[in-house]
Amino acid sequence: MKFIFINVYTETTMSRNATQKNLNNSFICGNCGSPVNPVEAGTHFRNHCPVCLYSSHVDITTGDRRSGCRGLMAPIGIWAGKRNEWSIIHRCVKCGIIKTNRIAGDDSEIRLIILAVMPLMSTPFPAEILMKDLICTSKGAEPWI
Repeated sequence: MKFIFINVYTETTMSRNATQKNLNNSFICGNCGSPVNPVEAGTHFRNHCPVCLYSSHVDITTGDRRSGCRGLMAPIGIWAGKRNEWSIIHRCVKCGIIKTNRIAGDDSEIRLIILAVMPLMSTPFPAEILMKDLICTSKGAEPWI
């Protein structure tokens, strides 16, 4: 599945290194099929679905819409950047490239939290070990670290 873009505003510079600025795009999400309205808050470029957080590999550089891949980009994590501003980490299911996109004001808060805590839910050791250490520490015992 792919995103279907409907340009609301497009500014194009005609040259050998043509760049395109698509400031507000409406599209149908290629993953969940939700209609996605132009960006409201949090970013200048609409680059992912606020419902399922999937994106489409359409940019080479932010906002240029010049990538030929057009694969779906699955949300795989959260990154806290400057001033603890969150970005979604996406991996293209077609070519494997990894990119980050700033969250937008209308993104699903539940899905963002789930992405953020996923590493804690899949620890490389049994959770019982962590719980035992936490209980010992809370009772005044010395932690093992």
